[in-house]
Amino acid sequence: MLESIVELLVGLFSIAPILLIVSCIVGSAKPGQFLTFQWTIDGQRVTRSYTISSSPTHENYVEITPKRVKDGCVSVFLNERAKPGLRVEASGPYGRFYFDETLHKSIVLIAAGSGITPMISMLRYIEDLKLATSVTLLYCVRTAADIIFQSELARLARSLSNFKYEVCLSQPDPAWKGRSGRLTEECVSQNVTDLNAPTFFLCGPKGFMDNARQILSSLRVQQERILQESFGESKRSTEFQPQEGRAVDTVVFLHSEKVCQSSAGSTLLDLAEKNSVQIPYGCRQGLCGTCATRVLNGTVQMDVEAGLTAEQKNAGYVLPCVSRAEGTVVLAV
Repeated sequence: MLESIVELLVGLFSIAPILLIVSCIVGSAKPGQFLTFQWTIDGQRVTRSYTISSSPTHENYVEITPKRVKDGCVSVFLNERAKPGLRVEASGPYGRFYFDETLHKSIVLIAAGSGITPMISMLRYIEDLKLATSVTLLYCVRTAADIIFQSELARLARSLSNFKYEVCLSQPDPAWKGRSGRLTEECVSQNVTDLNAPTFFLCGPKGFMDNARQILSSLRVQQERILQESFGESKRSTEFQPQEGRAVDTVVFLHSEKVCQSSAGSTLLDLAEKNSVQIPYGCRQGLCGTCATRVLNGTVQMDVEAGLTAEQKNAGYVLPCVSRAEGTVVLAV
């Protein structure tokens, strides 16, 4: 795992999304993975994870592409206030959502909005290594102004003989000549003639990916050939409210032989750290899966499940960084 100080080397653009280039060694990264940054903003440390949008073949720098989000603490800071020379702590790379040329000979990338960022890393990586991988990209955004990496995609289409892509706008203007509407079964079947060969990579908002999975299921694509990454859903739930009059939650760390009382709203990872129970972690946002821990007994409320595999969910694993106990809980750690 990379743990280092990275430095912002270039100026920022006045439009969103922006492109940051930071000095960093990312030799172990795979195309599609992300880094977790510890930003210091107005004296407070804020954790955010960003996908590496550059090719991991470039080990002397890394690019991230943070899209400005209204009221987004870090994205507003990066777009409006950050200056060249800014230093920030980073850890990673993390994530099981990545392209592996030894396994994936043919891929279909289905993205919405800023979900294009891991896809552009994969495409740049394929170009850098001159791989013969067959790639189809279906990219959905609202308007033409929302197309990220528009010129880069056009350049890659000229550079890569086995790459084709289509952009679909849900709110096109009269000048738009491409596909309009939302992702449909027809759109997928028209662009992917052999549905049995490729691995499908999905990235975007939850509703978009749910629809994409349903479409692929209706086209009889096997679930094990569908990989997905969630964006914009890693914040802790703001709806959590401890129930009045409820008994104090108790967490038993079985292997560590500790019984601890949990304060209202405290995550299992917070509680473990306060009581010197070692649980490895990465992003602290429920995305990387590093902290996955098995629940032996009791009920846990988990805000985000993106970092767990289907097998882990079935086996009773949770992500302590985004989980809270309800009553008495026994963990196998």
